[in-house]
Amino acid sequence: MPPQKPTDLGPLDAAAFLCEVAMVVLLVLAGHGFADGWRGWAVGVFLALVAIAIWAQWMSPTSVRRLELPTRLVVQIMLFVTTALYAAAGGLVWAGLGFAAIATAVFVALSRQDV
Repeated sequence: MPPQKPTDLGPLDAAAFLCEVAMVVLLVLAGHGFADGWRGWAVGVFLALVAIAIWAQWMSPTSVRRLELPTRLVVQIMLFVTTALYAAAGGLVWAGLGFAAIATAVFVALSRQDV
């Protein structure tokens, strides 16, 4: 049986996915700002893996432990702000602030759509 194409996804869902990917990339780059060479990349990958684990455990639509709204939205925003703080500490202040603002706006809009 071939896989089914999702019918309930829209542009806001695509923007949310891009924000999730941007969070992982930004954490890797922020970690590289903490240290030079392979140690920086290792810190960045570690930070990204922690964020992925948190997201997979409590925010993923397929998770059995998915948080309910509005708790899920609060945890998502906390994760975005934490990412922005790590980015700022790694020398990416404007990228972190921009990410946090855009990701928060996208996920607030998405949560209003889910209600």
